[in-house]
Amino acid sequence: MGRVQVENGELAYEVRGEGDPVILLHGGMLDSRMWDAEMAALAPHHTAIRYDARGHGESSTPTERFKHYEDLRALMIALELPRASLVGLSGGGRIAVDFALTYPDMVENLVLVATGLSAMVTKDPFVLEQNKKLEEAGARGDLPAAIECILRMWVDGPRREPADVDQRVRRLCQEMYTQTIVRHGLSGFTLMDELRAVERTGELTPRTLTLVGDLDSPDIAALSDQIECDARDARKLVVPGVAHMINLEKPAEFSRILLDFLGRS
Repeated sequence: MGRVQVENGELAYEVRGEGDPVILLHGGMLDSRMWDAEMAALAPHHTAIRYDARGHGESSTPTERFKHYEDLRALMIALELPRASLVGLSGGGRIAVDFALTYPDMVENLVLVATGLSAMVTKDPFVLEQNKKLEEAGARGDLPAAIECILRMWVDGPRREPADVDQRVRRLCQEMYTQTIVRHGLSGFTLMDELRAVERTGELTPRTLTLVGDLDSPDIAALSDQIECDARDARKLVVPGVAHMINLEKPAEFSRILLDFLGRS
């Protein structure tokens, strides 16, 4: 475990194991604890690296504009990794895609889990409704209600009620969301600069696997379809019975899929 200096900030990270490097990028407003099972599964076969993005977890709070994908490059340089496989969930996938478009020679494989894309447009009525409620909760300073809106969107999904979801997963995500907002506010989002990757998926060259839960937002499913169609070497896998947090809801199955994909590279 350690800390890496980046421009106007620092990142907290952990490294385990030996072998071909794999970097795990957590979802937005979450932190690297979401990869506990994958670190254990990867370490016997790979150098497994996880880190807290700027504005999340134990990393620094942004005070000036920055780029998450440049922070990832700084981490790789500090760890002397000329090339690595990237595994990103949701906002972590968003960072991984921006990075792969900017530094394609530094990416061995891409595993995009319920991924977003920079400059994506939200169309799902359920997500739009929850976002409206989130803004209203934020305006009145009701943090628990705001967190519940995030959980409804990105843990439960549009096809389930809270009671339908593994409560351990829900509580963990609630804890991470709350700690991120209390510690960093929304600085990890409001001060970040991104590409317009949603318009550039045809430029993706790494070997790529996208995973999407069949209970996730149709916006996320559409992005997975787009990447599979446009990218040079991409395939999609639909995971049944889960929404956005695929690895947290089905850790054993996810680790098996991940190790199999990386083992075939």
